[in-house]
Amino acid sequence: LSALQILTRQLRRSSFTHTIECRSRARVPIINCGTRTGFEGDIAIGGHNGVDTSTYAMDQVKRFDSFAPIVLFLKVLMAQQGFDKPFTGGLGSYKLYVLVAYHLERHLANGGMDHPSEVLISLLFRYGCIGSRYDKTTTTDLEWFQKSEDLIHSDGGMCELTPVFRLSDCVDMFRECHARLFDRIDVADDHDEKISYLSCMIDCYRLNEARETSVRRSKLCDDINRPTPRDHPGKVSSGRRIGKVFTKGSGAVQSSLKRGPRGGIVPKKRPDLQAKHSLRNNRDAEIIQRGVKNRKNNKKQKRDEALRSFASRNSI
Repeated sequence: LSALQILTRQLRRSSFTHTIECRSRARVPIINCGTRTGFEGDIAIGGHNGVDTSTYAMDQVKRFDSFAPIVLFLKVLMAQQGFDKPFTGGLGSYKLYVLVAYHLERHLANGGMDHPSEVLISLLFRYGCIGSRYDKTTTTDLEWFQKSEDLIHSDGGMCELTPVFRLSDCVDMFRECHARLFDRIDVADDHDEKISYLSCMIDCYRLNEARETSVRRSKLCDDINRPTPRDHPGKVSSGRRIGKVFTKGSGAVQSSLKRGPRGGIVPKKRPDLQAKHSLRNNRDAEIIQRGVKNRKNNKKQKRDEALRSFASRNSI
């Protein structure tokens, strides 16, 4: 944990990162890092790290032609439904890779073809528990694996569903997507025009908006690797303070603004203080002004109770 906290402090100083969150109380402590280009990743020390997940995913891409498009579709679908974060009880990337590879092995063993459309329909049928729960060739009851604390294995990968406390919602999502897909197929048979089958499951407007946001961020980040000059007024890292902002040295730009001992600009006029000082000669007005204050401190509220009653009787 100390290593993660040290790394968190270093990442927060980086110009490339946008959001940094150290989840030290998670089952597997990680650093959730969001970059200025819109990409997000997790950093962990020990357990399954990014290298293990990436290697497993690349091996499955070589094994199955449908692995990459199916995983891409499921990631977009689960991200829009909020089921993609293990920290909130969803399915993480590694578990999703194992589930897709497990289904592809069973799909091909049943005589199916390695085609994305066919694999997607059978995957929604399997993990949506649409068929009989006892027919393990076409249906995999994920909730049974969770209750029995059993593991799902595929090509050396293991998927533990015990910490996925929103698994029932994921199963309902697979079942609903299967129903919507077949409804769209029935509609397509009645019309000659080409329609999108995936649009019945994915919000295309949100997907396009996320793409445009990512493109805008990437265009604004052309200076990510450019070092920050020492005389930049927005410099916040450690080092010599900037002369033209904090000091009045020989190299500083002189200004007519007055600064306090901590570098803050002293305002030329204080209307609030002027109004307060104007009441010093009028004792009754000063008491009324003090009585109308809405104090949050309970001790001060009791102390000024008499003043509030006086102010309520004499104020206009």
